[in-house]
Amino acid sequence: MASPRVSLATGLAALCTFVFAGAARAGSIQEVYDCAARNLPPTAHAHAKLTTTVKGGAPHTTLLEYWSQTAPEGARDVKIARKDAKAGEVAAYLVSDGDAIGEAWAYTSGQPKAARIETAGREVKLFDSNLSLEDFARFARVLFPGQVRRLDDADLGGRKAFVVETRPAADGGSEYSRIVTSIDKQWCNVIRRESYETAFEKGEKPRKVYSVDPADVKTDGGFNNPHRARQEDAKDGSTTQMEVLDIELPAKLDDSTFAPDALPRAAR
Repeated sequence: MASPRVSLATGLAALCTFVFAGAARAGSIQEVYDCAARNLPPTAHAHAKLTTTVKGGAPHTTLLEYWSQTAPEGARDVKIARKDAKAGEVAAYLVSDGDAIGEAWAYTSGQPKAARIETAGREVKLFDSNLSLEDFARFARVLFPGQVRRLDDADLGGRKAFVVETRPAADGGSEYSRIVTSIDKQWCNVIRRESYETAFEKGEKPRKVYSVDPADVKTDGGFNNPHRARQEDAKDGSTTQMEVLDIELPAKLDDSTFAPDALPRAAR
């Protein structure tokens, strides 16, 4: 499941506040930012599929539609909806940039309108997948408030990659203690992310690993984004496969698309 800005490619929120730690051994954080910014189109609209398998269970598929836009100053809005939600289930989310996840709204099927939801310090699942809303937000952003440093570059499957380590700010509401993100140096999109949690294996092993096969990276309108990706959760043994079914980069999306009261219509 990927759009150039939303779920599978990399972008940076220019308005985030960062605390950079240590000298970059292989170059500067700015070099990584510049690369990611080049791969960030202003709008996207796509249909995607999530296939989640839990340990010992059968695969479950969810079809999604999503929209995203980036303001000139770098702030980003994302709306994502599914059509098969039963009464009482979340059918659509709206997420805006901010600390960790930022402002989030959810529409529950059968309710008259969307409601603001609290995300700080909580693992809010994205529909029936093993993705949290924070995972979803981090697919499209490398740097969040906190302590950030660039590590040595890496070679992943024959692809040269920047590597960035983020230790989220204590008051940022992140569910993770450390995130290590690898960004392809040519394509400028995330090809691997390891998310660590203090309560899992004492923070010594990643709880979640997001990965992309280089063969699944495609170019859409001049922007590189994976059309397939995979996230594994070592805590419960689940796997979610994300796949883009179609994608377009419209010149403009109406601002009303990203209003909370648009969520019920998106889920119809």
